[in-house]
Amino acid sequence: MGGLETSCESRRGLEAKIRQLERQEICDVWSIDRAEVIDNVYYHEGGELVLKPEHCDVQGWPPGEPERYGPILLDCFDRAGTFHGAFEGETLIGASVLESCFIGRESDQLQLKFLHVSRRHRQAGLGCTLFGKAVARARELGARRLYISSTPSENTVRFYLRRGCRVTDGVDATLFELEPKDIHLEFDIPV
Repeated sequence: MGGLETSCESRRGLEAKIRQLERQEICDVWSIDRAEVIDNVYYHEGGELVLKPEHCDVQGWPPGEPERYGPILLDCFDRAGTFHGAFEGETLIGASVLESCFIGRESDQLQLKFLHVSRRHRQAGLGCTLFGKAVARARELGARRLYISSTPSENTVRFYLRRGCRVTDGVDATLFELEPKDIHLEFDIPV
């Protein structure tokens, strides 16, 4: 077990340990229970967010996601990306990943590449804590903004909007091509 470890008391009394992940632990992110029942999704239409009814019972990671996205995460780690994990005992229950390569018109943004919390631990503050860790690290690295390609589900987009994120007017073409249905957001990092 490596990395600085901190403790975070969630709103439901869960004592989670937050620390940086080691490279060999990255594959453990696929054990995070991504299951969710989605009733509404956001679309970006005419410069506005539009919420539409769309039911989906997500049972886990899409087929092939670990195989497709795993090497991307490993490459990010090898470029000095920052990986924080939240643990309940030895079980990884949440993770955030901050890319290290600057993007944006002014090369002042870092991408929040990954943020997931297991179903049983949502609405307890872990997502906020992991988001805060990514923001703090981005600030240390000199970023002025985070870039987020968010799953368009109502709960996920609202999570980011409550943190102060907004729809970006500077969509990154490469990231948009990878995830055209996502809602592309940015977050101004407080000084």
